[in-house]
Amino acid sequence: MNLNITGEVPNIDDVYQLTSVLLQDNENSLENLLKASCKLFNAELGVICLLKDNEYLVQGVHSSLPYEVDFGQVTNLADTFCYHAAQRGEVLALPDVANSEYSHLPCCQVLKAKSYIGIPLVLDNKEVGTINFSSREVRPDGYSQAELNLLAYLNQWVSQHLNRAYYKETLHKNNLELNAKNKALQRLIEENNQLMQILVHDLKSPLSNIKMLSYLFQDFARDKDSEELISIFNKSLDYVFHLIEQMETLNNMETFSTNNYVEEFNIVDFIRANLKDFTNAAESKAIKLNFEADVQKPVINTDMNFLKRIMYNLISNAIKFSPFEKQIAVKVHQTIDGFDISIADEGPGISDGEFSKLFQKFAKLNNRPTNSESSSGLGLFIVKELLKKINGDIKVESQVNNGSTFTISLPFSVEA
Repeated sequence: MNLNITGEVPNIDDVYQLTSVLLQDNENSLENLLKASCKLFNAELGVICLLKDNEYLVQGVHSSLPYEVDFGQVTNLADTFCYHAAQRGEVLALPDVANSEYSHLPCCQVLKAKSYIGIPLVLDNKEVGTINFSSREVRPDGYSQAELNLLAYLNQWVSQHLNRAYYKETLHKNNLELNAKNKALQRLIEENNQLMQILVHDLKSPLSNIKMLSYLFQDFARDKDSEELISIFNKSLDYVFHLIEQMETLNNMETFSTNNYVEEFNIVDFIRANLKDFTNAAESKAIKLNFEADVQKPVINTDMNFLKRIMYNLISNAIKFSPFEKQIAVKVHQTIDGFDISIADEGPGISDGEFSKLFQKFAKLNNRPTNSESSSGLGLFIVKELLKKINGDIKVESQVNNGSTFTISLPFSVEA
């Protein structure tokens, strides 16, 4: 470290003491620095202050005066040497205060200073205070170049020290505010999750009653118009139940640590049973569901409920976005590590620009369902998340106007 002190040679012990303070840079550094610097400036009072909102804020002080200086007496910043030094934006050196343009300032009486030197401090890129030294003695030879160089160096060091303290305090304050907001957000999320659970649970019971009644009314339908109205009604009810189940699955995934319930079952029989659940939906659009199995040993150990939700979402999507009188091919193929299950449709396909949105929550693509079906935008997101829980993966192949193929890969066995 080179203080660039030229001219007078100061006491080497005083320079060493100041150097030690600068190297340590701890919470007591400002007071220790002023104490060491006062010796080098032959000053009785050293002050580091900030000027903010017409307040004189002392950051550090060292005094060897025989009386106490009350900085609280400063009621107007313009009455201080520090204010004028900050306004000048450069060193204010007054070796003989009485014979300067500032001799009228009230601080002359408060400090009883006959010499003063101060330099603006820069905090957060703004000149907001000074580091200054004063004495009850006149400096007949003025301030040496060595002292001016030292003051400039001290100004840089103190400015950096205060800036670090300022940013540290600001960061701590922001962290406290952020933690408080995170806690408030967490409470809100928990309340929303509880509300979702209540809504999902309380909706299921009355809707189940309505659905049961609608099937009873179906038996009393006397003409095609009545049958069509009831069919539309049941179709809407089915969508509501599907949406409730999707929201329930999503809420459970995000709220609870859902564990796998692993069981052994026949993967081929499982897929056939799932396809039967879509017979009516496929027939309503004259869509043919084809199934093909290339399996030597159809035994899998995984979570059946998770896989059922995955297959339901993929097959229902394929039907939903397929035009009338098309085909959907479902294939299961045994691999070295497990099974690949593919669902291929003859729908509109997916454009390159929309691939990145496929598995996002509430994602809506440009393609629309072909028979006024509704879409929540949750299906593929749930598929992706549930596959993670059973160590599965999913790939998509698609071309615009040439359909899409979703292929899930599953291991033979997954741990519970």
